[in-house]
Amino acid sequence: MRLAPPLASGFILGVVALTWPRAAQTQAPATGGTWALTNVRIETVTKGTIEKGTIVIRDGIIQAVGPNVTAPGDARVVDLAGRTVYPGFIDLTSSMGLPTPPQPQGGPGGGGGGGAAQSSGAPARNVGLEPGRVIANEVAPAAADIRASRDAGITTALVAPSRGVFRGLSALIPMRDDSSAQYVVKSPVGMHMGFQGVAGRYPATLLGVIAYERQELYDAQRRGLLLDRYKARERGVSRPAYDANLDALVPVVRGQLPAFFGASNENEIRRAVEIAKEFDLKLTIVGATEGFRALDAVKTARPLVVSVEFPQAVEVTGWAYRGAQRRELNDSATRDAAVRRIVEANAATLHRAGVKFALAPGALKPNDFIANVHKAIAAGLPREVAVEALTIRAAEIAGVGDQLGSIEPGKIADLVVADGPPLGDSTRIRTVFVDGIDYDVIPSAGRNGQRAAGGGGRGGEMAQVAGTWIMTVNGPQGAMTSTMTLTQTSDAIDGNMISEFGTAAISEGRVDGRTVTWSASFQMGGERTTVNFEADVDGARMTGRLRAGEMGSMTFTAERKP
Repeated sequence: MRLAPPLASGFILGVVALTWPRAAQTQAPATGGTWALTNVRIETVTKGTIEKGTIVIRDGIIQAVGPNVTAPGDARVVDLAGRTVYPGFIDLTSSMGLPTPPQPQGGPGGGGGGGAAQSSGAPARNVGLEPGRVIANEVAPAAADIRASRDAGITTALVAPSRGVFRGLSALIPMRDDSSAQYVVKSPVGMHMGFQGVAGRYPATLLGVIAYERQELYDAQRRGLLLDRYKARERGVSRPAYDANLDALVPVVRGQLPAFFGASNENEIRRAVEIAKEFDLKLTIVGATEGFRALDAVKTARPLVVSVEFPQAVEVTGWAYRGAQRRELNDSATRDAAVRRIVEANAATLHRAGVKFALAPGALKPNDFIANVHKAIAAGLPREVAVEALTIRAAEIAGVGDQLGSIEPGKIADLVVADGPPLGDSTRIRTVFVDGIDYDVIPSAGRNGQRAAGGGGRGGEMAQVAGTWIMTVNGPQGAMTSTMTLTQTSDAIDGNMISEFGTAAISEGRVDGRTVTWSASFQMGGERTTVNFEADVDGARMTGRLRAGEMGSMTFTAERKP
């Protein structure tokens, strides 16, 4: 139930300049009027906990916080006795609202256009090789995605593509219904980079990607020198040709704009650190799921963005080889449990080593994100550190620590009203404020009252998946069909998959309520690639997503034969 409808007079319409923070715009965005949240427990994150206090919100900004604050005469006063208010969480690894990239249609050479945009005469895009791509100009998140994030307590998201060499300039957007893109918090936040090549063209291999990145960064250094000479108005100096991509990289190589480098496993982390040293980049490592294996390297970088999208056992460095050896029948489950204990304790290990970080979902749904944060806490991460990692640490990494991440006067009113502390085992979110606008949260029966807000499907009656299934994978070049035969013993599954890549045995198969997960290893392009599957089961139908290493994620469906 909503706290109260916002006052009509509280709506102020304005045009928002992308490069200006919300709190400092000369024309303020639409906000929720004036509020006084009274008799509430306030977890400020940075200034301790106020057991019984008042928060005054005016035009989307926190005006006052404290135990002795008086509600203004024009405020909507809401008595929140028994409730707790804390800062909204910040998602630093979102790709919501990005358009589907055009697919090449000219064979492996990459020619022949890429969809309607190319056929209309527009320049062909080199998807994944676009440092000049401005995400704020194209992001358009779906209402369902915004609501799912908000109902999990996420009030702001940093949006950038999840794959590519040079992915573009990210944008921080609020989770509000009217126009998240119009009210961008900050753009650009950073240059996003990674080690994924471009299928069918250069650079496709890891060696090619690293060479390409280094050359582009060297070219950006030279570009900066040429621009400086021209701006100095030296006689006889030619005007440099316009190059949006190199222009976007100049502040990166000068340390003026952070480089957000996607690096999850140990080798990727070390490579990113070495590239940053070579070019003196302001490095933020994103992913770091094997940070526990590279503590010496991550200690030299800026605070990390640590994903809680925990890798499968076969994906963890050193364990893939062990898994290929012939061992006792129950070794798969033993190995999986051992690896999970290690990867779920990654954040706790980093904290004990003195490494600062934010927590992020990777590609997880909002509710699965919060569930995995609970796993990290269970593995040894202090709850208060986890809360900081979702709020003030995330805000500082995004360069908005003076606007978001804590409850203080002058900051944006992105708040969560709940019936318990943040990340409490039984805490249920009741209301979320974004820009001072209140949004109700739909109640549900799941953990923390959030299960209805973004899927999950774990727990409950165990699905029965034995049988033969016809699977359809929605690949980048069209649908691919395969056949899967499963056997099930309690919560363990086994079997094989037959596809255009050959026959592969199923490993690491588990059923958890209505959710089923498994892995299979295929020979693709001369290399063996482990593919990890996760699906929700509804009778004789599965709907899910797979992850195929550097090929990325794809959705799939499967139907069981009668």
